[in-house]
This record gives sequence, structure tokens and C-alpha cells, in this order.
Amino acid sequence: MPEYQNILALYDCRSKQEYIYRTNRVKEIAGASCLLADLFMSFFEDKKNGFRINAYWKQTAPENYLEYFNSSGLDAEIVYEGGGNLCVIYKDKETYIRINQALSRTILERTFGVSIIASAALVTDNFVQDRKNLYLNNAVQKNLGAYHTPCNVLPFTQVDRLTYQPIIKKEDKKQYTTESLKKLNAYHELFHKKEVTKSGSFQKMFDDMTDKGNDSILAIIYIDGNNMGSKVKKITENKTDYTSGINALREFSQKTNQDFVENPIQAITAELERLYQANEGNKKEQIKYLFRPIISGGDEITIVCNAHAVPEILKVYFETLTSGSDNSACAGVALFHSHAPFADVYRIAEECCESGKAISHLEGNENKNYIDFHFCHAGITNSLEEIRNAQESGHTARPYEYASTWKDFIRCGEMTAGMKRADIKDLGEAIVKGDSYYAEEIRRIKSRNKNGKFDEIYQKADELKKYLFDISVIFDLWFAGKEKKTDE
Repeated sequence: MPEYQNILALYDCRSKQEYIYRTNRVKEIAGASCLLADLFMSFFEDKKNGFRINAYWKQTAPENYLEYFNSSGLDAEIVYEGGGNLCVIYKDKETYIRINQALSRTILERTFGVSIIASAALVTDNFVQDRKNLYLNNAVQKNLGAYHTPCNVLPFTQVDRLTYQPIIKKEDKKQYTTESLKKLNAYHELFHKKEVTKSGSFQKMFDDMTDKGNDSILAIIYIDGNNMGSKVKKITENKTDYTSGINALREFSQKTNQDFVENPIQAITAELERLYQANEGNKKEQIKYLFRPIISGGDEITIVCNAHAVPEILKVYFETLTSGSDNSACAGVALFHSHAPFADVYRIAEECCESGKAISHLEGNENKNYIDFHFCHAGITNSLEEIRNAQESGHTARPYEYASTWKDFIRCGEMTAGMKRADIKDLGEAIVKGDSYYAEEIRRIKSRNKNGKFDEIYQKADELKKYLFDISVIFDLWFAGKEKKTDE
């Protein structure tokens, strides 16, 4: 076995979403997402960082890769980037340490509050085994590594109530920590970028996504790909040499980002922009089609949008994702009032996604897409599982499989579009009370609708019961006043 001094390293960071959402100020949330978008690449692409680094990883790796790298005179080269992780090869351990020191300082200066995870493995002539060792080390670092604490405070120091970091600035009745100022500065840089406009469906400001005082419901949509680990394992199987292994991962990483992020975001933007323009002159209706991607990379995406736009976004996302491929993902949606704590809402969205993944892991469901949603009506003090067990156990059909039950749910919702809001809400309450209450409520509503418009609902009352409960939860947002669509 050839002897190498090279180090293979993997970079990740702890709790990206927690860093983004541990503030309720929307400008800081937008700024934090901007900081994390190129957290590592901004350093490795910087020609003034003092190191010789090849950061342009998307080209094909040359034959005899290790020989090429060790004769190149480079300190480091990016192997691939994907899913928020960065894999880098270093010429030796000493260089790895020196670059880590510089990288850590740069990230501290840029973000103040982000804690990175750096894992390493010695390079051998077996790329598959080296990656396995690298990820084993990464798992240890995640479980045992120390969390970054930027600054301790003294008993008399005034601190932020969410982060417990010291207040360093007060302005316009607002208080700021070093971290919040970093986020705010990043937001102002984003605000002045010409490619992000203030018009159209793509919005920088969450506050602009709602009809304040009348309809202030937003949604966080968190989507994560399924079975990506097994896919990576499959495409690198038997590719033990560095050239073929790296090329397989580079191709996979680029295709994954294109399939799960770039293509869906382009399609979502085009569709919401079409709906936005179709309602020109009707600002109240246009607001319903506003959105903003927060985190996107690899197989993962987080979107904040007006809650009315959720069905359109999910439809476009999954139709684009699954078109001509075996790609699959799970989506978690948290609906909330715009003043709710974003960190708590995101946690619910993530737990909704995980509830779908729990079903996707069952035998026979590997390539299926699942959707779960939850309406955060009040203070969020428990987990989704605890909330659901206490309030919705046995009543809801969530999570839904996109190609079957989700489409049935949407169709059922469209059938109820012309019903009275009070009748839908009464149905939901009757379902919670028990079967006899539900049956009586169905008879009562049917007796008042003589034209047969909703006969299919009455005839399939038992079959549609769980759908109707879920519809009662989000009727105002997704179905009220919308005409039943023609079956495709």
C-alpha cells in the first residue's frame, strides 16, 4: 500500500437552522441565511487567504489523482461540496491544522455564533474506506465535540433573552448582540444586491408576505431527500481509487443539487410569478404567492412563504423532482402567525418532515414522497408528537403520500370549497367528539344542501372522515372559495 501524508477532511456546522432562527427579527433571519449560504466557500475561494487552494471542484478529476495532487504544489483542493458539507484534501496534517485555524477565525469574524465541525482521516489508496473512516470520525465529532460559546458574561452584564449573549448596542429601542449585528449587516448587503428585486413573488422581507391585520399566516416548508446515504454508497461502490471515486461524487453532488434545489426553485419561482402577475392590480391576492428560499443545498431546502401558497409550492416541487427520475423526498410544513417564534416553528416543520421519513423508511415505501403539516395556533411548548397525541390522535390522515393520499386530500378539499366555513369547522369539532356527533353533523349539513352539490362528500363520509378533519384545520388557507378543479 503506498504511503501518503495527505489528509482527507470533512466540514460541517452545528445547528444551521438554530443559528438562523434564534431570533424573531426577520431581517436577521434573512441575513443569517445569507451568511450560511457560502459559509466555507467564501474562505476557500478567497485568493487572499494565504494558502494555495484549488476551490473549483466541478471539473473532472485527472487520472492518478493522488499523484497529480501531490505534484501540484497545492496546499489543499476541494474534493466536492454537497448538502452543506465540504470535503477537502490536504497535502499534510500540518497544513490541515493551519488552514483550520485560519478558517475558524474567519467564520468567527463573519458569523460570531456558528460552530463548525471538522473531521479528518488519513489518505490511503482506498477512497471508499477513507470516506468511511472520515464519516465515522465525523459522527464522533458531532456527538462528543464541544459546542462553540463565543462569549461568557458576568452577572451584571445585560444579555439577549434568546441567545444569552451580551448586549453591545442599543438603537431605536432595539438591543443588539455581536451576532445579531453580523446578521443585520449581511441582510443589508443582500438588500442592495441588484439580482434580488423587491417586486414579483420572490421576497426578501417576511413582513411583506402577509396582509397585516387581516391575514398574517406564514409557512415554513422544510424538504429533505430520501435515502441519499444509500445512493452515495451505490454510486461509489467498487470505486476504490481516488480518481473514479471523486468523479462519481462530483457528478452525484452536482446532479443532486440540480434535481433537489435548482430545478424545483426555478419551477416554483416561475409558477408563483405567473400567479402573481395573473392577479395584477389585486394586492390582497398577489400577497398569497410570495415566498423566499432560506436554506438550499444538496438534497435539502427550506422555504418561508405566505401560507396560501403551500399547495402550489408542494405540487410544483414534487412534480419537478420526480419527473423522469426515482428521486424522492419528505416535506414538513409548519403554518404560523407571523409574530410566532421562528425557532420553535422551524422545529415543528422539521418534526413534520421526520414523521414522513419514518413512514418512507418502511419496506416498500423507499421511493415515495411524504408530506406532513401542522398549524401552530398558540405557544409551542411541546414536540409535534406530544401535540398530535393530545389533540389529533386518531383523527388526522397525516402524513400523506404525495402521489396518492395527498392528491386525494387536495381533491377532497376542493370539493368542500363552496361549503360554509362554519359547517367545515363544525365537522372538525364533531369528529373530535365522536362518531355519533360526526354522523349527526353530516346529516344536519346535508339537510341544508338540497342541490346535491356535495353529495359525494356525504356518500363517502366515513372514507373521507380524516381528510375532512385535516381540511377543517386549514380550510381558510387552502380551500375556502376555490372552485373544484376538473380531474386530470
